Amino acid sequence: MAWLATYLESVDPEAPSRGSPGVPERPPPPPSAAGWAEFLNASGGARGESAVALLTLSDQEQHELYEAARLVQGAFRKYRGRRLKEQQEMAAAVIQRCYRKYKQLTWIALKFALYQRMTQAAILIQSKFRSYAEQKRFQRRRRAAVLIQQRYRSHREHQRLQQGPRAPPASLPPRLRGTFLTIKQDQAARKIMRFLRRCRHRSAPRPFRPGHAFLPRRGDAT
Repeated sequence: MAWLATYLESVDPEAPSRGSPGVPERPPPPPSAAGWAEFLNASGGARGESAVALLTLSDQEQHELYEAARLVQGAFRKYRGRRLKEQQEMAAAVIQRCYRKYKQLTWIALKFALYQRMTQAAILIQSKFRSYAEQKRFQRRRRAAVLIQQRYRSHREHQRLQQGPRAPPASLPPRLRGTFLTIKQDQAARKIMRFLRRCRHRSAPRPFRPGHAFLPRRGDAT
């Protein structure tokens, strides 16, 4: 350990071997390998063993350290589980909200489709009923017209039989007499055709207007 004492004396500010203030000091020479080995051997004895013993934990300290580590791990797992649970709850809320929206839209679409089908069915029923009512009304009017024509013809025939045969005026030539009878027949045919066209026009189905309840017109078939 002579080299260590020499080194300490060289660096001690109060050492007697210190040079004069005007002369610069030279740094001491570095220690040799033998000096370092001696220093390490001297410090690696009882002092080194005591330092290593200080680094070794007792059973109680190891138990406390284990408990602390276990508490830290448990707290971290709880924190991670809580975060995971919050994420799962948020995802479940989003899924439920989307499902409710989808269910609501599906119900609205079904109601709209049902309303369209009911509207089409109502239009069809009203059209068929009006056609049936107009057909019955036309048949009644046709039967009434036929009955009126029969009664009128019977009345004319009765008058003709009572008054005797009646000829066209003798002053008219034969060609004009035939023309006069043809004109009378054409006029009667036009009246009948006009009456039938009017009945058919009335029997045509009316357009359906949504939102208005169907009320049968007066005179429909019962």
